[in-house]
Amino acid sequence: MSITMNKEKMQAFANELAKEIKTPDDLGQLSAMLTKMTVETALMSELDFHLGYDKHQPNELNSGNNRNGYST
Repeated sequence: MSITMNKEKMQAFANELAKEIKTPDDLGQLSAMLTKMTVETALMSELDFHLGYDKHQPNELNSGNNRNGYST
């Protein structure tokens, strides 16, 4: 996927978010929130790719520990 492919969607999203920005502090909070959400989403996608299955999906080993945070 290329970022340029989604440029129009991203511009529409940025325009919508900009409507809520009233002060420099609002911009800082929005920036921090977007950065956090983007990094967390990227890390989860990387983990899905590395493990070969999505969170809460049973894996081929049937270990019972389907990335739910618990293991023996």
